[in-house]
Amino acid sequence: MIAETPVKLGRRAKALAAALDAAGIRATVIETTSTVGGGSLPEETQPSRGVALTSTSAARAVGALRRSDPAVVARIVDDRVVLDLRSVLPEHDDALIRAVIRALAGATT
Repeated sequence: MIAETPVKLGRRAKALAAALDAAGIRATVIETTSTVGGGSLPEETQPSRGVALTSTSAARAVGALRRSDPAVVARIVDDRVVLDLRSVLPEHDDALIRAVIRALAGATT
């Protein structure tokens, strides 16, 4: 996942955002940075792409995502929920879409 290019991540983010928008969840593709990890690369970051979800309460939306099954771990950036695709394997994109829709459908987003 560390070797995935921002271009490829962007294509995946665009598809994910379109699917969420179609389900009534406002989603946009954003540029972001991902932390490479601890150990030998503490505090190192690299460019990434993510999907930002707009909601009336980012904290409530993140809570709903974390309580979903499967749990979705997101972060809050500038009062928006951000799903960083660098931390999601491509084969899990469909499961991520379904989990986000289940957790947030019907909520005020």
